[in-house]
Amino acid sequence: MNPLRSRTGQIFAVLVVLTVAAIYFVLSFIGWTHPVAKLIGVYKYPVATLGEFVRYKRNPNQFYEAHSAAALSFDCERIRDDFVKLTQSVIAPELAISAETMVWRKGSILHLADPSVAGTEQFMTWKKQVVNIATIQHPREASHYGSLLQALFTSVAIHGRNAGEEFSVETKRGSKPDACG
Repeated sequence: MNPLRSRTGQIFAVLVVLTVAAIYFVLSFIGWTHPVAKLIGVYKYPVATLGEFVRYKRNPNQFYEAHSAAALSFDCERIRDDFVKLTQSVIAPELAISAETMVWRKGSILHLADPSVAGTEQFMTWKKQVVNIATIQHPREASHYGSLLQALFTSVAIHGRNAGEEFSVETKRGSKPDACG
């Protein structure tokens, strides 16, 4: 006798189907990050650090494969915070005039302030540096400082010591969507 024809076999088959469907939906609601999600091919890998973002930008296909991910989720706020910390700790020569340069962000706008910048000539030199890093096409390597700045921020604002010494420039990608756009 065929086991699916018996009443017990039919109930068991329905319970198995419902269990599989329930597991699928539970994994979808917890963000596809549970290890079991890898088994059914719906794993969503969270990219939450600047280092991971750089590895993703270098080779997206290899990044997907390395993490067995069906999709990626980007924590752009944390990635931008990492970028700001890096910029503040290193004081990138592309953006700074002196060691007194302060860096912060508001949303997707990077702010730089330097109280040592006083006078039109010095501010104009700094402004030219910032415009170049924010708007010029940089080498395709993903870890280039300018490429990262353009991928993570929509604009850069600089603030000098004097009241009239403020300037903002939209980055090259501007409003084009990116992973962290």
